[in-house]
Amino acid sequence: MSQSPDRAVTIAPEAVALTIAGSDPSGGAGLQADLKAFQQNGVYGMAVVTLITVQNTRGVDRVELLPADLVNEQFDAVVGDITPRAIKTGALGNASIIAEIAAKLGHVQCPVVVDPVMISKHGVPLIDDAAIHAYRELMLPRATLLTPNRFEAEHLLEREIGNEIDDLLQATEDLRDLGPAMVLLKAGELNGEQMHTFLDSAQLLTIAVERHATKHTHGAGCSLSATIAAQLALASPHEPIESNMRAAVEFGIAAVNHAIQFAPQYGHGSGPIESRMLHIGD
Repeated sequence: MSQSPDRAVTIAPEAVALTIAGSDPSGGAGLQADLKAFQQNGVYGMAVVTLITVQNTRGVDRVELLPADLVNEQFDAVVGDITPRAIKTGALGNASIIAEIAAKLGHVQCPVVVDPVMISKHGVPLIDDAAIHAYRELMLPRATLLTPNRFEAEHLLEREIGNEIDDLLQATEDLRDLGPAMVLLKAGELNGEQMHTFLDSAQLLTIAVERHATKHTHGAGCSLSATIAAQLALASPHEPIESNMRAAVEFGIAAVNHAIQFAPQYGHGSGPIESRMLHIGD
């Protein structure tokens, strides 16, 4: 750690994170939410853009994917110059982009958080069946942590997931069998709480937090995976990745829960969470 000579601001100069994701011009989700989470946690953020959306809190009107070679060149440009300590992926768009990014991630040394974004908060599909197959075959084996919600998990597993805790735990184990080192399943509501299940090589845990009665949850999933990536970027790479990951996951879940509770209610639809609270993970 070092301090600026002019201000009493503590910074971690090696804490750099990269997001590979789509753009949300309203700032609630996508790479904009990721960069806010990085910054709020004291991490320098970089972004590779995969797709452009026309959206706001009311919905998504248009999605335009960037060419896979352009995404590839962005990745080479930033990673070839500034080395990230953590990488997260969000909306990747199609099978070609997923294949390009998966190949690149095979050569990085830092933790990779894969958030397999498949549908917008407003219900607009962001990938097709070929992309889901590419996730399953190419991307999941590159993931240090996979962070699907229930909808995404069902598509990756090609089956429905029941509503009992044993169903969620089994799904989490089945997801890890697809290749990721660890899995965080964002299971949604269970018995009045917001339930998550987390699996590493040794432990299968449930993490429940208060469920808030609000529609303003736009970007919660993006912010969770980004906050986890930020915490990994801040952690020592010489410490065991599993202990770092569990701490990052618990911190991220708590931070996003606060951010949902105090959502600013921007816009006229499903508004964003309060990203300015994403450093509060206790």
